[in-house]
Amino acid sequence: MKSRRRTLACLTAWAGLGLGLAACAGGAGDDTGTAGTSGAAGTTGAAGATGAAGTTGSAGTTGAAGTTGSAGTTGSAGTTGSAGTTGSGGVIAGRNLFVTMAGRTQADTDNKVTTAVNRFFGIGTNEPTTPTAASGYRCYYEMPQDPSQAFIWAADSDDVRSEGMSYGMMIAVQMNMQTQFDRLWKFAKTNMQFPGTSSTTAWRYYFKWQGKVTRGSATSWTVSFSDTTGPAPDGDQYFAAALYLAHKRWGSAGATNYKQEADNIATAMLHNAAGASDGRVPIISTSQNMPVFYPQGASGNFTDPSYHLPAFYELFATNGPAADATRWRQVATTSRGFFVSSAHATTGLHPDYATFAGAPTTAAAGDGHNDFGYDAWRVVMNMAVDYAWGSADAREKTQIEKVHTFFNAYLANGNVTQCLFTVSGANASGGGSTALTATLAAGSLVSTTSNRLNYINNLWNIGQQSGTYRYYQECVYLLGLLNVAGKFTPSF
Repeated sequence: MKSRRRTLACLTAWAGLGLGLAACAGGAGDDTGTAGTSGAAGTTGAAGATGAAGTTGSAGTTGAAGTTGSAGTTGSAGTTGSAGTTGSGGVIAGRNLFVTMAGRTQADTDNKVTTAVNRFFGIGTNEPTTPTAASGYRCYYEMPQDPSQAFIWAADSDDVRSEGMSYGMMIAVQMNMQTQFDRLWKFAKTNMQFPGTSSTTAWRYYFKWQGKVTRGSATSWTVSFSDTTGPAPDGDQYFAAALYLAHKRWGSAGATNYKQEADNIATAMLHNAAGASDGRVPIISTSQNMPVFYPQGASGNFTDPSYHLPAFYELFATNGPAADATRWRQVATTSRGFFVSSAHATTGLHPDYATFAGAPTTAAAGDGHNDFGYDAWRVVMNMAVDYAWGSADAREKTQIEKVHTFFNAYLANGNVTQCLFTVSGANASGGGSTALTATLAAGSLVSTTSNRLNYINNLWNIGQQSGTYRYYQECVYLLGLLNVAGKFTPSF
């Protein structure tokens, strides 16, 4: 598999010229390298071999969170409860497909999820507290001079990204891990967020998408995020959604006013004024009512289908400033239609990048982002989450079922056999992917295709990614796993 890595220098140079950002700025992390193949234990190609999935003891009880030393505290995996209602607008989030369809027990599910999450956060695994690239599952690390700040580390590129930070916060709030959530948020707010008083007015409250933590000594690390580095909209949207859910789970009367922080981001995404001379624009296009690919220059004139998160826009409408509720619902409606217009009519596959009209596009000639790639893996999960959180939009079900039908020819025992295609389904390549296996399984929340159980079983059987290429594969895997296990919900 070709590894297309994003670099800070590349992104900054293209943004400064007001040009397309080429392959260096793909939102989903075109830095994933070889996804490899994985059976039950999962060998991972270039990422190295993973061991057995491992076993855990009891998932614990809800209520008091166990302590975990330097990693902080973790809550329980949560309960799944009933599936809820499904009719028009019904909520089906919270349904554990491993139990209801695959015959697993709730205890087995809790153990599997807790093990996977603990590996990611380095809880009880005895993995080093200093980032180590070649081996291990851990992506969460705390600053040695200030453990109240933590970051999600991309091992293959040795950097920190808004995507991973916001994913880490979303996983933490879904799993009731307030300590880890707060430490990630403090790092992001301190080091990555443009303040509300920033002279870069178009990007106030947005987040610098990429930076570095230099580990010069064992006791003091240096954080660097350039003021010329702009936002990747998927990260900002996930930050806001995670903060609103934190408010719903823990309230905002403590040390962090989660709701106010979320309101700041959500408001900025809609209302920040475009720069008069620097080409900077809001994350949500004023004219198109959809997220742009990158809010500056020519890269603000197209979008990324995987950045479309209508479930989150409904969350913003319900929990954010009342004056913006109508606009957010318009954005949600636009995204649901865009899921259709940007998909191939037969395969259902989406490109990484698309014009606002839905046609596959590139940021630079030959960059390959007009194909189904790393970013596009997430779209099926985005549609499933929106449907499961209450939209029950029949168009999303149709699109998911097209994707499930297409991938029937590329299913293995515990993986997919190929993960990269043109949107028409040609030029299959890339081998297996834990991330894509997970998002396809999340689609089973909605799909009624005859092979939907295969996707659920594949997710259960696939080995969790470890080693150099663990960052993106593992982040997306965990989001999909939480969805299928009934632990990715909009309410607590």
